[in-house]
Amino acid sequence: MGSAIAVGPLLIAVDRGLAVLCIVSFLALAAFAERRGVARVSAVATSAVVAGLLAARIGYVALRWSNYRDDPWSALAIWQGGFSPVAGIVGAAIMLAVRLGLTRALVPAFGALAVPSLMWIALEAWMPPVHYGPFPYHTKLAAIDGASVDLQKLRGRPFVVNLWATWCGPCRRELPMIVGSANLNHSVPILLANQGEDAAVVAAFMAREKLAESSVALDRDRSLSRAFAVAGYPATAFVAADGTIVQLQLGELSRAALADGIDIARKHR
Repeated sequence: MGSAIAVGPLLIAVDRGLAVLCIVSFLALAAFAERRGVARVSAVATSAVVAGLLAARIGYVALRWSNYRDDPWSALAIWQGGFSPVAGIVGAAIMLAVRLGLTRALVPAFGALAVPSLMWIALEAWMPPVHYGPFPYHTKLAAIDGASVDLQKLRGRPFVVNLWATWCGPCRRELPMIVGSANLNHSVPILLANQGEDAAVVAAFMAREKLAESSVALDRDRSLSRAFAVAGYPATAFVAADGTIVQLQLGELSRAALADGIDIARKHR
């Protein structure tokens, strides 16, 4: 499933929007069952949501532990996204079973959980991927020293473009990780395209944060922001070797999400 979908001028993260829809559906069905005389279902459903979210996060981190091993505390950064739907459903089901036991409320509670779970599976299977179009290789960018950045050199290989700004808090948090990955992963270039700021501002920021400038480019007129139809930062585009933008990650990026996006770009045919 694509990472975002266009709604007018806005881009909405599909997986998070779908997760909210499923949770609301589950709670609504549980409340309906309680109004029909099935006691405790609604209250227990709230506990099941909490357990499901916790299990979903643990499942995601466990499957990608290599990306969290060096910085385990980053697993707590849930605002970066990263949840396992299957682990979440299992966690919610276990909480329902533990809290309700073998009572008459268990069957309608499981039914309320089954409906959004099946809805998620169906949408994952049938929803067409979001198409972001080709990457605009003609975009004119400059290095901090004023030299022109030739995006044509990226043709024929997968790469990553991160849109950021020095005034953006989430950008500042994720930048050290992305710069480190750019220095280590030369097979998939990572370009840090600063949006709309002067070279002096960007250079001073990179020096103050002790970050390498080699992957930084300046997009003074925010051409890439317009091309990707994004109004906020950070935003990260994963581009396949054929120039197709295969994924657009909105918001702060985790190391695991960066690795996932690179893997998708590499495998795209």
